[in-house]
Parts: sequence; structure tokens; C-alpha cells
Amino acid sequence: MIKKGGVNLPVGPFVDCALTLLGAIVGTLLRVSVPRNIKEQMPLILGLISMSLGIVMILKIKQTPIVVLATVLGSAIGIGMHLEDYIKSGLFKLLRGRRDEHNFSTEAIDKQQEQIKNNDRLEQLIALLVLFSVSGMGIFGALNEGITHNSDMLVSKGMLDFVSALIFATLLGMLVAIAVIPQAIVLFGLFYSAALIMPLMTANMIGNLSAAGGILMLATGLRLSNIKTFPIADMVPILIIVMPLTWLLLPVFG
Repeated sequence: MIKKGGVNLPVGPFVDCALTLLGAIVGTLLRVSVPRNIKEQMPLILGLISMSLGIVMILKIKQTPIVVLATVLGSAIGIGMHLEDYIKSGLFKLLRGRRDEHNFSTEAIDKQQEQIKNNDRLEQLIALLVLFSVSGMGIFGALNEGITHNSDMLVSKGMLDFVSALIFATLLGMLVAIAVIPQAIVLFGLFYSAALIMPLMTANMIGNLSAAGGILMLATGLRLSNIKTFPIADMVPILIIVMPLTWLLLPVFG
């Protein structure tokens, strides 16, 4: 992070988002020239990378019962709120190029339910939204830079996101750039709130949050690889409740 005039500049979040956007642009431009077999096989490799990073993060777990409880409760909250359904519906409108408000009505969405469920591009887009926005590297990278001024982790993530965005843009075009919006909100938000959040975090909270993020990345990798379609958008609340649960259950689990 660079300081200019006494102001801390979020270098990591900016670089990560910029590289994601650049990857989307480059991938779109190369869409016709990239061989079909690369387009089909590279998402499997990226899914494998996500699963591998997820397993590494899960191994940092401090209190297994709390992470299991957070996973169950957080997923139930997300499923109950229909988070993924709302995201799918919004993305479906973008894919169809519909912009009038009537198409966002419940009636219109119900009529298109099967199209929404069976749209492979939606599945990939949602997985990318989660991968770019709430991956463990992004969360810890933004918080870490907000405190230590070290942007290395987010710059490294940006390089991975550039490749991921490029590969998927050869399949989906500039729709991949949509992921930059939630990515920027999460990374910049965590960066600027790091000074408030980090002093409250204990070693157990950090370990459990890492494990929760690892579970989400593992599920994302399985989805990117078309092995199993986990409701990863519905699982995002896991990351929100795992730290409060760790604090609340401190008398029980120490």
C-alpha cells in the first residue's frame, strides 16, 4: 500500500480488480482465436486450483464444531433467503439483454425458471462471482493490507484472477467483467474496515474464518469443474457468521 499525502491507498484491491477487468477484456478479444479444447479444459484446471487452495485453507481450522455449525447455519440462511435464485435471475436478464423493469417481476421470473436453472453460463458466472469476491486470499489479503500495508497477497491473487477472467471470457465474453463489481465492493470495503476488524480477531477466529473460506473455495472448484453444483452463493453467509459464532461459543470450546 502506498501513502500519498497521509492517505493510505488501496493498491492491492485496485490491482486485483484492474487485472480481473483486463483479463475479461483480453479474453473477449481472443474469444474467436482460442482453440475449443483450451476453452473446454482450462476451466477444469482453474477448478482444481480453487479446490487445492480450499483444502490448504481448511487445514488451518481451529475449532471444527464451530465451523461445521457455521456451515450448516450459514447455508440454511442463504438458502432461506434465496440468494442464489436472485443472483441467477438478475444475471439471466443480462444474458437475454432485457432491461425493462417488467422482466424483473416475480411472474416473469417464474415463467423462465427452467431456463434459469439449466443455463450453464449462469452456473459459471455465479462461481466466478464467488471466486473473485469472497475467496480466502481476497478476504485475508484486503484485511492484511489494511493493517500491514503489504499488498503482495492481493497482487498474487490478481494474477490468478487475470488468468481466470481471461479463460472464462473466451467462453462468456465481457459478462465476466460483471464480477468486478462485487469484487471491488468486498475488497475495498474490507481494506477500509481492517483497522476496526483486525484488532477484534483472535487466532481462533482467523483459523475458523480461513476454514470457512476454504469450504467455500472447495465447493466453488467442484462447481467450476462441473463435478457438483453446490449452491455457493447461498453459502456466502457462512463467512459472515463464523467469527461471531466463534466469539459466542468461546465459553464452550475455549
